[in-house]
Amino acid sequence: MSINKSTRKKLLLAGIITVLVVAFALGLWFFVQYQSNKKTVEVLPVTDPSVSTTYWGDTTYSSGMVTSESLQEIYPSSDKVISQIFVEAGQQVKAGDPLIQYDKTKLELDVEGKDIAVKQAGIELDKAQKELKKLQNTTAATPAPSLPPEVIPTPEPEPTIPPADVPVHSRLDADSKPYQGSGTSEDPYVFLCTEDCVMTREFLLLLLGQAEEEPSQGESSEEEGLVSPFAAIFEVREGDSNYGDLRYSFQLDGSHVEDDTEISQEIPSGENTLESVADAFRSAPTQPENTPTSGDVDGQGGQGNQDNYNDMGYTKEQLDDLIAQQRQKIKDCELKVKQAQLDLEKSKLALNNSTVCSTIDGVVRTLTDADTATQSGQPFLVVSGQDQFLIRGSISENYLSDIHVGDSITAMSYENGMTYSATISEISTYPLDSNSGMWYGGGNSNSSNYEFTAIADNAEGLTNGMYLEITLNIPGSASTDALYLYTAYLREDDGGRYVMKAGLDNRLHKQYLQLGTSIYGGQYYEVKDGLTMNDYIAFPYGSDVREGTRVVVQGTTDPPIPEEGSDSSGSLEEDPAADGATDGVATMDGAVYY
Repeated sequence: MSINKSTRKKLLLAGIITVLVVAFALGLWFFVQYQSNKKTVEVLPVTDPSVSTTYWGDTTYSSGMVTSESLQEIYPSSDKVISQIFVEAGQQVKAGDPLIQYDKTKLELDVEGKDIAVKQAGIELDKAQKELKKLQNTTAATPAPSLPPEVIPTPEPEPTIPPADVPVHSRLDADSKPYQGSGTSEDPYVFLCTEDCVMTREFLLLLLGQAEEEPSQGESSEEEGLVSPFAAIFEVREGDSNYGDLRYSFQLDGSHVEDDTEISQEIPSGENTLESVADAFRSAPTQPENTPTSGDVDGQGGQGNQDNYNDMGYTKEQLDDLIAQQRQKIKDCELKVKQAQLDLEKSKLALNNSTVCSTIDGVVRTLTDADTATQSGQPFLVVSGQDQFLIRGSISENYLSDIHVGDSITAMSYENGMTYSATISEISTYPLDSNSGMWYGGGNSNSSNYEFTAIADNAEGLTNGMYLEITLNIPGSASTDALYLYTAYLREDDGGRYVMKAGLDNRLHKQYLQLGTSIYGGQYYEVKDGLTMNDYIAFPYGSDVREGTRVVVQGTTDPPIPEEGSDSSGSLEEDPAADGATDGVATMDGAVYY
C-alpha cells in the first residue's frame, strides 16, 4: 500500500522530533554529569582531632581535707587547767618530750567522784537483785492475809497531789510540820521528804515519846508543836517535788511501842537517813501500788519475813507484775553501772594523760595564749614534723573496681589557687557514715562512699584542715586502643548508622558501621568495623553530600587518593579487607559505589 505524501511528511516530522528529544535528553544528561563532576565535597582524615579521639578514661570529682600525720595540734580544754608549759616557740622536740602539764587536783577529784558513783550504782544493783530474789521466794496468795493487831500497814497513797505550799523536808526535827494528820494511829502525821532527807535524834525521841520535855498526850496545837509520842507517814515523791508521783512511803507509830528504850538505843546520835531509821525500826520503805517492802513497821518493833513477802498476801498476777518491774529495774541498774564504770575509766585516762607529750620529732611552730586560741578556734600549741601531708577524700562504690592504690589524683585549693598531685596510698574497705557530711565521692548519690588517702607530692602551701577539690581519672571498661568517632559524623537510616566515606575513586559512598560502647556522655562511639584510621569522611549534612560526589581534602583542591593510585576494584588499599569495604556496584560512568 502506498503512503500518501501528507502521511509521509508527518512520519518524517515525528522522527525528526524524536531524534531531537533523544539528543536533548542525552545532552542534558551529559551536562548534568559534567556539572556533577565539577562539584566537590570536602573530607577529613579519620585521624583528625575533630573527627575522632582516643579514650583515656572518664573523670570524676570529689572533695577532701588535708591532714598531716607529722603535725601535732593541742587545743584549749574547757574542763582542764594548764599548770605548766615545758616548751617555747621554735624549740626542737623529740617524740616523748613533755609539752604541757594539766592541773592534777581537779582531775583527781573527778576520779574520786566517778569512783563513788560506780560504788553507788553497784549498791543499787545489789539491792535490786536481792529484791528480785525475795519476790521470787514469795508464795502467791488469793485472799488478803489477816495482819497481826500490832502491825500497821502503810496506807495506799492518796490519788491527790499535795498542795503547792506543802514544804518538802530535807531535815526533820522537833519543829518540822506535817502537811496533814493529827499524829494519832488513826490519823497519822504525813511528812513530805526528799530522797536524802535526814531525821534528828530529837525528832525520833519525840516520835517515841522520850523527849526531855514531853507535851501532853493528844495535844497538837501549832504553839505546842508535835504531840509525843505520835504516828507518822513519810513520803518520798519523784523529783523531790510535791507535784511528783509517789515513789515510796513508810509509817512509824511510837504510841504502840512497848519497849521504846531498846529502839532509842539503836538510834545513833546526830542525823539519821530514812534508810537507817527504817533499819533501826526493823523496817524498809514501802513502794506505792503494792510494791513490796522489807516488812511494815509497827510500834512494837515487829519484823516481816526478810526472805520473802508472804505476809503481804500478793496474788500471782501481782507477783508476776512486780517481778517483771524488778527485772527491768535490774537492767536499768546494770546500764547505770556500765556507764559509771565508763565515766570512771575516762577520768582515769584524763588523769594519766595529764602530762601531754610530743608524738613526733619536730619543732614547736606555734605557741599562743590559750584564751586567744579559744576565741579563734585555733590550736594554741602546734608541733610540726616532716612536711608530708595527706589528702583524704571519698569515691563512690561504683568506682571501687576502677581506682586502685598507686593511682594518681589531682587536687586544687581555692584558698591559695594552687594545684597538687598526689598518689593514693589507701582505700577503705568500709563505707563512710552517711551522716558524716565530710566528703562526697561523685557517682550515684544513692550509692555508698568509701574514704581514700593520698600522699601529696608537694606540700608547699598546704595546711592542716585545708579544703580541696579532687579530680580522679576513671579508666572504665572501654578499650583505650579503639577508634572513637564523633557522633556528629554519624547518620542513621533503616540500614543502621553510617558515614559518608571517600572511596578509592575519590567519590562519596555510604558506609554502614558496627559500633560499640559510647564514651564521654555519648559524644563519641567506638567503631568496631567499617572504618579505619586511613579513611576520609565528610560531614554528612548538606545538599551536595550524597553518593557519587567527588571529594577533596578540606582546605585544598587535592583528592584524598592520588588519581594514579586508583584501580577498578574500588578498594582504598591493596588489601580489600583493610577498611571493611563491601562489594561495589558499577554505575553508567564506570565509578564503583559502596
